[in-house]
Amino acid sequence: MIPAGHRRSVVTLVAAFGIQFFIGVLIYGTGIIHLSLLDVFQRDDASTSVVGSLFVNLMSMTGPLASYIIHRWSCRVTTIIGGILLVVGLVASSFVKSFWVLIVTNGIISGVGIGLTLLPCPVSVGFVFPDHSGLAMGITTSGVGIGMLVSGPITQYLLDTYGLSGTYLMSAAIVSHVIPCGMLLKTPLKKNQTPVASKHITEYLKTYIKVVKTPAYMCVLVGSILWNIAYSVITIHLPNFVVQNGSTRSEASFLITLIGIGTILSRLTVGLATGPNGLDPLLLNFGLTALMGTVIVTFPLYVIYPTGPMIFALLYGIYSGGLLIFTVPLCLEFVGMQHLNSALGLWFLLLGLGSLIGPPLAGLVLDQTGSFDYSYIISGLFVLSAAVCSLLASIWRKPRNKTVTTRRDPEIWTADNGAVVIHIPSPSR
Repeated sequence: MIPAGHRRSVVTLVAAFGIQFFIGVLIYGTGIIHLSLLDVFQRDDASTSVVGSLFVNLMSMTGPLASYIIHRWSCRVTTIIGGILLVVGLVASSFVKSFWVLIVTNGIISGVGIGLTLLPCPVSVGFVFPDHSGLAMGITTSGVGIGMLVSGPITQYLLDTYGLSGTYLMSAAIVSHVIPCGMLLKTPLKKNQTPVASKHITEYLKTYIKVVKTPAYMCVLVGSILWNIAYSVITIHLPNFVVQNGSTRSEASFLITLIGIGTILSRLTVGLATGPNGLDPLLLNFGLTALMGTVIVTFPLYVIYPTGPMIFALLYGIYSGGLLIFTVPLCLEFVGMQHLNSALGLWFLLLGLGSLIGPPLAGLVLDQTGSFDYSYIISGLFVLSAAVCSLLASIWRKPRNKTVTTRRDPEIWTADNGAVVIHIPSPSR
């Protein structure tokens, strides 16, 4: 018989995986929907991309808000609120005729909803699997990869069958499944991190000050902002690019599927490679970021050949997919379990700011030059700069695994339902 604590951990992992899957289906259909928005509203690429950019990146920028709700109540409540907002925004978008109203419904309301839904996943995984957070994150975020696999074909099918309005309605039905998944996120919280201890906003903000004063964490965070600029550019603009170069929309959606395949392989492999006595997550973060930047900078060389975009999509998925795996392990190393929630909230916020810049900037470069080549080269340089930030972080990080302890005091946690959980951490090696 499986112990209650282990059952809770497995249920949390499965629930977080499910949330990531449904969110992945929704997010990675944004580039396909962007093509329909161009047709329906007849606006330039830069302004039209604001809808998708807000939708994708408010998911990150709402990090501090989601973090506070988690502090104030729980991961479960945060996910349910986010799921409701997400569904309401998508349903409202199906009835919208004005481009500016669509920015509010699909861009802002749904964007905030997706942010409140997503952040509880790494937070809950970090609390439940502190010693194996890399592997747990690899399994959880592979749900996004599987969602990406089916996102392109599903989104294109919905658009062909039901049009843009019907696609928004069907998307709302699909993503509504995050609500029951969120109800299963019963993660234990340490006693000094229960909602009662964190109700006062001043005490909550102090945790962010402590996080910002950690140089190694801030270096990696700046690097994440830089590579997310490129990540958002490719998510939204890659389908448009290949369509403009003669591919069909079905072929464009297949590229998202290839990125998803690479992402799944990367996340599971990197997840297995990290953990106790595993490979250094900071070193892996540097390596994958540098390879991702190199692939993006050389993007104009890939498109010379008919199969070039497919090779690019697969390589991009492999090198970019594993980067999210390091979020929780690096936060735990640099700021500790006590400030994990705030560190992830700030991480998501600044990722959103970086991603918000990317698509409009790429659209502006396209409108001014008539070519996406310069957008990809610039984006690749941003990613290579992010790799340099990872190297700088190693200057301030503390030595790893230098202290040998044979005994650690038990930690008293309280679960969402009020039950007390005694957690005895495994000794350091």
